[in-house]
Amino acid sequence: MLRIKLAFLVLFGAVVAFGFTISLQTSSAQKKSPPYGLAAYRDNQCVICHLSLTEPLRVSAHFYEWLNSRHAEKAVGCEKCHGGNVLAKDKEDAHKGVLRSSFAQSRLHLQNLTTTCNACHQETVTAFVQSKHFQKLKDSGNGPSCTTCHHHMASSVIYWPPETSQLCATCHKAESNPAAQYAQAPAQAADVIAAFSRADEVIEWSQFLISEGRKRRMQLRAEEEELKKQEQILKAAKVKWHEFDLDGSRQHADQVFNEATKIKNRLVRKGL
Repeated sequence: MLRIKLAFLVLFGAVVAFGFTISLQTSSAQKKSPPYGLAAYRDNQCVICHLSLTEPLRVSAHFYEWLNSRHAEKAVGCEKCHGGNVLAKDKEDAHKGVLRSSFAQSRLHLQNLTTTCNACHQETVTAFVQSKHFQKLKDSGNGPSCTTCHHHMASSVIYWPPETSQLCATCHKAESNPAAQYAQAPAQAADVIAAFSRADEVIEWSQFLISEGRKRRMQLRAEEEELKKQEQILKAAKVKWHEFDLDGSRQHADQVFNEATKIKNRLVRKGL
């Protein structure tokens, strides 16, 4: 009996020791891992350097804005837009080719943004370059570009209609600006954003009902397929919006809202 107890104690001690070793290894690995889910940037010297940089404040704040942006989530590092050498540890070598956005040669100059953004956002950029806004920008250098609505790192996207109206009014309500002849544009643009929003909401509502139906093993293949079709139409309308075809964008958003509402109502009638 004593032997059994001793054997059990030895086995228990071995298990505890093994668990403690694993815990230490895990803790050590966690300490070595980049914070904030930055594993994708383990060898990116831009991120490694700026992560520890606190001054000057403007530069530090700029980095942390990127850190919380969609670009950071999608593994789009600093060099993709700013240029530079992500492998260089020397400051001068790392910043070669990085220019202020006010420089005509900068990737972030207003007239160069479409080329820079096109690397990832082909559909949206293709729509934008067909707009009168882009033609105005290209011809005179005076007009909106990608960062006008999406800010400099896509850290903010305008979803609130009053904010949309206010932004458009910057040009369309300015007496000295030729765009003032289209004074109705800010209100129309706000309506389009509101139309997109309600279409998104009813699609999300329908998706929730379908997910609940799946839990009950209900046959909802037809509704699911129809909803996917409406999602694609809305997605295309949002891309088309970058041509600033306000009437067309509103028409498609309203169409999706009406059709998705029918799907939602049909799901409700089925007891969901």
